[in-house]
Amino acid sequence: MLIDQAALPNPRGASVDYSKVFRFAYEDALYVEMAVESLAMWRAIEAETGATLLSPTGMLLIGKADSIIEKEIHDTLRAAGLAAEMMSNWETVARFPQFNVEAFAHSAYDPSGGILHAEACVQTLIDLARRRGVQIIENARVTAIRQDKNARVELATEAGDEFYCERALVASGPWTRKLLPQLNHVLTTTRQEIVYFAPPAKVAREFEIGRLPIFMDFTSGFYGFPMHKIGAVKIGNHCKGEMVEPYACANQVGEPFIESCRAFFASAIPTLADAEVRETRVCIYNNTPDDDFIIDWHTELENVLIATGFSGHGFKFGPLVGQLAADLLLTRRAAADALNRFRLARFAEL
Repeated sequence: MLIDQAALPNPRGASVDYSKVFRFAYEDALYVEMAVESLAMWRAIEAETGATLLSPTGMLLIGKADSIIEKEIHDTLRAAGLAAEMMSNWETVARFPQFNVEAFAHSAYDPSGGILHAEACVQTLIDLARRRGVQIIENARVTAIRQDKNARVELATEAGDEFYCERALVASGPWTRKLLPQLNHVLTTTRQEIVYFAPPAKVAREFEIGRLPIFMDFTSGFYGFPMHKIGAVKIGNHCKGEMVEPYACANQVGEPFIESCRAFFASAIPTLADAEVRETRVCIYNNTPDDDFIIDWHTELENVLIATGFSGHGFKFGPLVGQLAADLLLTRRAAADALNRFRLARFAEL
Protein backbone atom coordinates (compact mmCIF):
# COMPACT_ATOMS: atom_id res chain seq x y z
CA MET A 1 0.00 0.00 0.00
CA LEU A 2 1.20 3.50 -0.90
CA ILE A 3 -0.31 6.54 0.82
CA ASP A 4 0.35 10.07 -0.46
CA GLN A 5 -0.94 13.44 0.68
CA ALA A 6 -1.69 14.55 -2.91
CA ALA A 7 -2.90 13.20 -6.22
CA LEU A 8 0.07 11.50 -7.88
CA PRO A 9 2.44 12.65 -9.20
CA ASN A 10 2.53 15.12 -6.31
CA PRO A 11 3.07 18.52 -8.01
CA ARG A 12 5.12 19.83 -5.07
CA GLY A 13 7.35 16.79 -4.75
CA ALA A 14 11.10 17.16 -5.21
CA SER A 15 10.93 14.51 -7.95
CA VAL A 16 8.57 16.49 -10.18
CA ASP A 17 9.99 18.35 -13.18
CA TYR A 18 10.57 17.58 -16.83
CA SER A 19 14.05 16.29 -16.11
CA LYS A 20 16.70 15.24 -13.61
CA VAL A 21 20.42 14.54 -14.10
CA PHE A 22 21.81 11.07 -14.47
CA ARG A 23 25.59 10.71 -14.06
CA PHE A 24 28.33 8.45 -12.86
CA ALA A 25 30.31 11.64 -12.16
CA TYR A 26 31.00 11.61 -8.42
CA GLU A 27 34.32 11.88 -6.64
CA ASP A 28 32.91 9.37 -4.13
CA ALA A 29 33.34 5.73 -5.18
CA LEU A 30 30.21 4.57 -3.32
CA TYR A 31 27.96 6.87 -5.31
CA VAL A 32 29.67 5.81 -8.54
CA GLU A 33 28.96 2.17 -7.72
CA MET A 34 25.35 3.02 -6.85
CA ALA A 35 24.91 4.99 -10.10
CA VAL A 36 26.16 2.03 -12.15
CA GLU A 37 23.65 -0.26 -10.44
CA SER A 38 20.89 2.31 -10.86
CA LEU A 39 21.52 2.67 -14.59
CA ALA A 40 20.95 -1.06 -15.09
CA MET A 41 17.73 -0.81 -13.11
CA TRP A 42 16.42 2.17 -15.12
CA ARG A 43 17.15 0.30 -18.34
CA ALA A 44 15.33 -2.78 -16.98
CA ILE A 45 12.27 -0.64 -16.20
CA GLU A 46 12.38 0.75 -19.75
CA ALA A 47 12.55 -2.78 -21.15
CA GLU A 48 9.60 -3.94 -19.05
CA THR A 49 7.35 -0.95 -19.73
CA GLY A 50 8.41 0.23 -23.19
CA ALA A 51 8.84 3.77 -21.86
CA THR A 52 11.75 6.04 -22.73
CA LEU A 53 13.08 7.28 -19.40
CA LEU A 54 16.75 8.13 -19.99
CA SER A 55 18.29 10.03 -22.92
CA PRO A 56 22.11 9.95 -23.12
CA THR A 57 23.77 13.37 -23.46
CA GLY A 58 27.15 13.06 -21.74
CA MET A 59 28.04 15.36 -18.85
CA LEU A 60 30.62 18.13 -18.94
CA LEU A 61 32.14 19.42 -15.69
CA ILE A 62 33.84 22.76 -16.25
CA GLY A 63 36.33 24.13 -13.73
CA LYS A 64 38.48 27.15 -12.97
CA ALA A 65 42.25 26.77 -12.71
CA ASP A 66 42.13 26.29 -8.93
CA SER A 67 39.26 23.77 -8.97
CA ILE A 68 40.32 20.16 -8.36
CA ILE A 69 36.98 18.34 -8.11
CA GLU A 70 36.84 17.74 -11.87
CA LYS A 71 40.13 15.81 -11.76
CA GLU A 72 39.02 13.95 -8.63
CA ILE A 73 35.85 12.83 -10.40
CA HIS A 74 37.81 11.81 -13.48
CA ASP A 75 40.22 9.76 -11.38
CA THR A 76 37.41 8.08 -9.42
CA LEU A 77 35.63 7.04 -12.61
CA ARG A 78 38.81 5.72 -14.19
CA ALA A 79 39.68 3.79 -11.01
CA ALA A 80 36.27 2.12 -11.27
CA GLY A 81 37.02 1.08 -14.85
CA LEU A 82 34.60 3.64 -16.31
CA ALA A 83 35.11 6.03 -19.19
CA ALA A 84 36.10 9.62 -18.39
CA GLU A 85 38.18 12.28 -20.08
CA MET A 86 40.06 15.38 -18.93
CA MET A 87 40.28 18.24 -21.42
CA SER A 88 41.82 21.69 -21.53
CA ASN A 89 39.50 24.62 -22.12
CA TRP A 90 40.58 24.76 -25.78
CA GLU A 91 39.99 21.04 -26.28
CA THR A 92 36.57 21.41 -24.66
CA VAL A 93 35.49 24.27 -26.90
CA ALA A 94 36.73 22.43 -29.99
CA ARG A 95 34.21 19.69 -29.12
CA PHE A 96 31.50 21.91 -27.62
CA PRO A 97 31.74 25.35 -29.27
CA GLN A 98 28.75 26.67 -27.32
CA PHE A 99 31.11 27.41 -24.40
CA ASN A 100 33.34 30.45 -23.94
CA VAL A 101 36.95 29.33 -23.78
CA GLU A 102 37.84 32.12 -21.34
CA ALA A 103 35.22 31.11 -18.77
CA PHE A 104 37.07 28.03 -17.48
CA ALA A 105 40.47 26.35 -17.49
CA HIS A 106 39.69 22.65 -17.87
CA SER A 107 36.86 20.14 -17.94
CA ALA A 108 36.07 16.54 -17.16
CA TYR A 109 33.72 14.65 -19.46
CA ASP A 110 31.54 11.79 -18.22
CA PRO A 111 29.96 9.98 -21.18
CA SER A 112 27.39 8.30 -18.89
CA GLY A 113 25.62 11.63 -18.32
CA GLY A 114 22.01 11.80 -19.41
CA ILE A 115 18.55 13.21 -18.91
CA LEU A 116 16.16 11.25 -16.75
CA HIS A 117 12.73 12.36 -17.94
CA ALA A 118 11.40 12.83 -14.43
CA GLU A 119 7.69 13.20 -15.18
CA ALA A 120 7.77 10.09 -17.36
CA CYS A 121 9.84 8.21 -14.76
CA VAL A 122 7.44 8.95 -11.92
CA GLN A 123 4.29 8.21 -13.92
CA THR A 124 5.81 4.98 -15.29
CA LEU A 125 6.66 3.78 -11.78
CA ILE A 126 3.16 4.65 -10.50
CA ASP A 127 1.58 2.73 -13.38
CA LEU A 128 3.95 -0.21 -12.88
CA ALA A 129 3.15 -0.34 -9.15
CA ARG A 130 -0.58 -0.46 -9.90
CA ARG A 131 -0.07 -3.24 -12.47
CA ARG A 132 1.81 -5.22 -9.85
CA GLY A 133 -1.09 -4.92 -7.43
CA VAL A 134 -0.04 -2.03 -5.19
CA GLN A 135 -2.99 -0.22 -3.63
CA ILE A 136 -2.42 3.54 -3.97
CA ILE A 137 -4.32 5.89 -1.69
CA GLU A 138 -4.12 9.53 -2.80
CA ASN A 139 -5.08 12.81 -1.12
CA ALA A 140 -4.56 11.31 2.33
CA ARG A 141 -2.07 13.27 4.44
CA VAL A 142 -0.48 11.15 7.15
CA THR A 143 -0.02 13.28 10.27
CA ALA A 144 1.05 10.73 12.87
CA ILE A 145 2.93 7.44 13.01
CA ARG A 146 2.59 5.26 16.07
CA GLN A 147 3.14 1.68 17.19
CA ASP A 148 0.41 -0.24 18.99
CA LYS A 149 0.86 -2.82 21.78
CA ASN A 150 1.20 -5.58 19.19
CA ALA A 151 4.11 -3.73 17.49
CA ARG A 152 1.95 -2.93 14.47
CA VAL A 153 2.55 0.42 12.81
CA GLU A 154 -0.41 2.78 12.85
CA LEU A 155 -0.65 5.57 10.27
CA ALA A 156 -3.17 8.28 11.13
CA THR A 157 -4.33 10.78 8.51
CA GLU A 158 -5.52 14.35 8.71
CA ALA A 159 -9.03 13.16 7.78
CA GLY A 160 -9.15 10.79 10.74
CA ASP A 161 -8.50 7.54 8.88
CA GLU A 162 -6.17 4.92 10.35
CA PHE A 163 -4.10 2.32 8.53
CA TYR A 164 -2.23 -0.57 10.14
CA CYS A 165 0.71 -2.60 8.85
CA GLU A 166 3.56 -4.75 10.13
CA ARG A 167 6.26 -2.45 8.78
CA ALA A 168 6.20 0.96 7.12
CA LEU A 169 8.52 3.04 4.98
CA VAL A 170 8.44 6.81 5.48
CA ALA A 171 9.66 8.46 2.27
CA SER A 172 8.07 11.88 2.71
CA GLY A 173 10.74 14.09 1.14
CA PRO A 174 10.70 17.73 2.27
CA TRP A 175 7.69 17.05 4.50
CA THR A 176 9.70 14.66 6.69
CA ARG A 177 10.47 17.42 9.19
CA LYS A 178 6.72 17.81 9.81
CA LEU A 179 5.94 14.12 10.00
CA LEU A 180 9.05 13.18 12.02
CA PRO A 181 9.88 16.27 14.08
CA GLN A 182 12.70 14.43 15.86
CA LEU A 183 14.67 14.93 12.61
CA ASN A 184 14.27 18.72 12.64
CA HIS A 185 17.83 19.15 13.89
CA VAL A 186 19.16 17.04 11.02
CA LEU A 187 17.10 18.01 7.96
CA THR A 188 16.72 21.36 6.24
CA THR A 189 14.41 22.17 3.36
CA THR A 190 15.58 24.73 0.83
CA ARG A 191 13.90 26.46 -2.10
CA GLN A 192 15.64 25.91 -5.45
CA GLU A 193 14.74 27.88 -8.58
CA ILE A 194 14.77 26.56 -12.16
CA VAL A 195 14.52 28.50 -15.43
CA TYR A 196 13.91 27.28 -18.99
CA PHE A 197 15.50 29.53 -21.62
CA ALA A 198 14.66 29.23 -25.34
CA PRO A 199 17.81 29.62 -27.48
CA PRO A 200 17.60 32.07 -30.40
CA ALA A 201 16.06 30.27 -33.39
CA LYS A 202 19.10 30.74 -35.62
CA VAL A 203 21.34 28.78 -33.23
CA ALA A 204 18.78 26.52 -31.53
CA ARG A 205 20.13 23.41 -33.25
CA GLU A 206 23.42 23.80 -31.36
CA PHE A 207 21.58 23.23 -28.07
CA GLU A 208 19.82 19.99 -28.97
CA ILE A 209 20.53 16.62 -27.36
CA GLY A 210 23.57 15.20 -29.10
CA ARG A 211 25.23 18.58 -29.49
CA LEU A 212 25.13 20.13 -26.00
CA PRO A 213 25.86 17.88 -23.00
CA ILE A 214 24.47 18.34 -19.54
CA PHE A 215 26.93 20.74 -17.91
CA MET A 216 27.97 21.62 -14.37
CA ASP A 217 30.16 24.37 -12.94
CA PHE A 218 31.04 23.41 -9.38
CA THR A 219 32.49 26.85 -8.60
CA SER A 220 29.25 28.75 -9.22
CA GLY A 221 26.86 25.85 -8.67
CA PHE A 222 25.12 26.35 -12.02
CA TYR A 223 24.13 23.31 -14.04
CA GLY A 224 22.09 22.91 -17.20
CA PHE A 225 20.53 20.61 -19.79
CA PRO A 226 20.31 20.65 -23.57
CA MET A 227 16.88 21.34 -25.09
CA HIS A 228 14.59 18.47 -24.20
CA LYS A 229 11.18 19.95 -23.43
CA ILE A 230 9.24 23.04 -24.54
CA GLY A 231 12.12 23.96 -26.87
CA ALA A 232 14.26 25.28 -24.03
CA VAL A 233 17.54 24.83 -22.15
CA LYS A 234 17.07 24.18 -18.45
CA ILE A 235 19.33 25.85 -15.88
CA GLY A 236 19.42 25.71 -12.10
CA ASN A 237 21.87 26.14 -9.26
CA HIS A 238 22.80 23.28 -6.93
CA CYS A 239 23.99 25.62 -4.14
CA LYS A 240 21.46 25.51 -1.34
CA GLY A 241 18.74 28.17 -1.57
CA GLU A 242 16.80 29.84 1.22
CA MET A 243 15.40 27.65 3.97
CA VAL A 244 11.63 27.25 3.73
CA GLU A 245 8.69 25.33 5.12
CA PRO A 246 7.37 23.07 2.33
CA TYR A 247 3.71 23.85 3.05
CA ALA A 248 4.38 27.59 2.74
CA CYS A 249 6.90 27.87 -0.08
CA ALA A 250 6.54 30.61 -2.70
CA ASN A 251 6.17 29.07 -6.14
CA GLN A 252 7.33 32.07 -8.17
CA VAL A 253 10.92 32.32 -9.42
CA GLY A 254 12.38 35.73 -8.62
CA GLU A 255 13.90 38.11 -11.14
CA PRO A 256 17.25 38.14 -9.27
CA PHE A 257 17.72 34.43 -9.97
CA ILE A 258 16.84 34.86 -13.63
CA GLU A 259 19.43 37.64 -13.85
CA SER A 260 22.04 35.45 -12.15
CA CYS A 261 21.39 32.78 -14.81
CA ARG A 262 21.91 35.40 -17.52
CA ALA A 263 25.16 36.48 -15.87
CA PHE A 264 26.39 32.87 -15.89
CA PHE A 265 25.44 32.50 -19.53
CA ALA A 266 27.14 35.80 -20.42
CA SER A 267 30.36 34.33 -19.09
CA ALA A 268 30.08 30.64 -20.01
CA ILE A 269 27.59 30.33 -22.91
CA PRO A 270 27.24 33.85 -24.35
CA THR A 271 24.63 32.92 -26.99
CA LEU A 272 22.07 32.33 -24.22
CA ALA A 273 22.65 35.54 -22.25
CA ASP A 274 19.61 37.27 -23.78
CA ALA A 275 17.50 34.17 -24.45
CA GLU A 276 13.76 34.24 -23.86
CA VAL A 277 12.46 32.79 -20.59
CA ARG A 278 10.04 30.05 -21.62
CA GLU A 279 9.10 28.71 -18.17
CA THR A 280 10.16 28.77 -14.51
CA ARG A 281 9.76 26.25 -11.72
CA VAL A 282 10.54 25.91 -8.01
CA CYS A 283 11.60 22.66 -6.38
CA ILE A 284 12.53 21.85 -2.79
CA TYR A 285 15.68 20.12 -1.61
CA ASN A 286 15.50 18.03 1.54
CA ASN A 287 19.06 18.23 2.88
CA THR A 288 21.25 16.47 5.42
CA PRO A 289 24.34 18.21 6.89
CA ASP A 290 26.71 16.00 4.87
CA ASP A 291 24.49 15.63 1.75
CA ASP A 292 24.49 11.85 2.23
CA PHE A 293 21.11 10.11 2.34
CA ILE A 294 19.25 8.69 5.32
CA ILE A 295 18.14 5.06 4.92
CA ASP A 296 17.67 3.61 8.39
CA TRP A 297 15.20 2.39 10.95
CA HIS A 298 13.40 4.87 13.19
CA THR A 299 15.20 5.13 16.52
CA GLU A 300 11.98 4.75 18.57
CA LEU A 301 9.55 2.90 16.30
CA GLU A 302 11.27 -0.39 15.54
CA ASN A 303 9.19 -1.29 12.48
CA VAL A 304 9.38 2.10 10.75
CA LEU A 305 12.03 2.58 8.06
CA ILE A 306 13.05 6.09 6.96
CA ALA A 307 14.35 7.04 3.51
CA THR A 308 14.93 10.77 3.22
CA GLY A 309 17.53 13.56 2.98
CA PHE A 310 18.39 13.08 -0.69
CA SER A 311 19.86 16.58 -0.83
CA GLY A 312 19.11 17.37 -4.46
CA HIS A 313 20.97 14.43 -5.99
CA GLY A 314 18.90 11.37 -5.15
CA PHE A 315 16.52 10.95 -8.11
CA LYS A 316 18.98 9.01 -10.26
CA PHE A 317 19.25 6.36 -7.51
CA GLY A 318 15.48 5.89 -7.17
CA PRO A 319 15.21 2.25 -8.28
CA LEU A 320 18.22 1.22 -6.19
CA VAL A 321 17.00 3.01 -3.07
CA GLY A 322 13.63 1.37 -3.59
CA GLN A 323 15.29 -2.04 -3.78
CA LEU A 324 17.34 -1.39 -0.64
CA ALA A 325 14.23 -0.26 1.23
CA ALA A 326 12.22 -3.27 0.05
CA ASP A 327 14.98 -5.66 1.15
CA LEU A 328 15.06 -4.02 4.56
CA LEU A 329 11.29 -4.09 4.99
CA LEU A 330 11.04 -7.74 3.99
CA THR A 331 14.19 -9.19 5.53
CA ARG A 332 15.83 -6.42 7.60
CA ARG A 333 18.96 -7.03 5.51
CA ALA A 334 20.48 -5.07 2.61
CA ALA A 335 23.86 -4.04 1.21
CA ALA A 336 25.99 -3.32 4.29
CA ASP A 337 28.20 -0.61 2.76
CA ALA A 338 25.28 1.55 1.73
CA LEU A 339 23.48 1.08 5.04
CA ASN A 340 26.52 1.99 7.12
CA ARG A 341 26.98 5.20 5.15
CA PHE A 342 23.34 6.23 5.47
CA ARG A 343 22.61 5.46 9.10
CA LEU A 344 21.08 8.02 11.46
CA ALA A 345 23.75 7.35 14.09
CA ARG A 346 26.19 9.62 12.24
CA PHE A 347 24.17 12.61 13.50
CA ALA A 348 24.19 11.52 17.15
CA GLU A 349 26.27 14.50 18.28
CA LEU A 350 24.30 17.15 16.42
